[in-house]
Amino acid sequence: MAEHLLPMAKSLVYVLEAFALLWLARLAYARLYRRVDLGHELFTRNNPALAMALAGYLLGVVIGLGGALWGPSAGLRADVAAIALTGLKGIALMLAASWVSEKALLPHFDNTAEVVRDQNLGAAFVEAGLHIANGLIVLAILQGQGPWWIGVVFWVLAQGVLLLAGLLYEWVTPHDVHRELERDNAAVGLAFGGALVGMGNILSLAVGGDFEGWAQSLVLFAEDAFFGLLMLLLLKKLSDLVLAGGVKLGSEQVEAAPNVGAGLLEAFGYIGGSMLIVWVF
Repeated sequence: MAEHLLPMAKSLVYVLEAFALLWLARLAYARLYRRVDLGHELFTRNNPALAMALAGYLLGVVIGLGGALWGPSAGLRADVAAIALTGLKGIALMLAASWVSEKALLPHFDNTAEVVRDQNLGAAFVEAGLHIANGLIVLAILQGQGPWWIGVVFWVLAQGVLLLAGLLYEWVTPHDVHRELERDNAAVGLAFGGALVGMGNILSLAVGGDFEGWAQSLVLFAEDAFFGLLMLLLLKKLSDLVLAGGVKLGSEQVEAAPNVGAGLLEAFGYIGGSMLIVWVF
């Protein structure tokens, strides 16, 4: 009996510590990233856009925390210290990546104003997608073996490719993504957010694994990143052909009454396709 109770007790300690880190992550989001009163926005103004953005951020943090919680135990005290240190690093990387990505991908308007003041669900879906994508990248980096600064180098490289993927998505999409988001188009935001999650998932392959030396690791990263960009384009086509039976999902998203279902199907195409790719590799 005791041999089962001890692991359960340790697991409870780890879960409680993870929730403490989530509380810190939420505090950092409110005070440093968005600088808003979350209680007022969520429960007085009933802001669904901020709730979506926050949920995506917290999910990204939880995914990133997997890098701290995963693996063999080194003893309760050592585990608690490692989870705390790794978790704080992950939260810092998440916030930094999201701030840079948001400014680069959506430079034409104030994202805080869109999500908080205007309750723009389209912008919130994009933000949530960025957070989840970054959580997947952070998870892969924290699970790798090697000095921490090498992980940071590949994290920076991954951010560059993620931004490139976002710009590529905007370029190949017939409609003006920024204009549609400015008119609070949730369907377009949902599709774009899904594309970011799918690319982040594929990038987790590029940054994951053990460090094998700069030459080999950089070549493997470049190959995986290039493959991911190609797959982003292929998944966009497959979503129309397979999931929508030949209907142009992008066109459905920009009708006078945007079809949110079309945005959801396209987002699923990217996320589901990326999961299949990761599992195959």
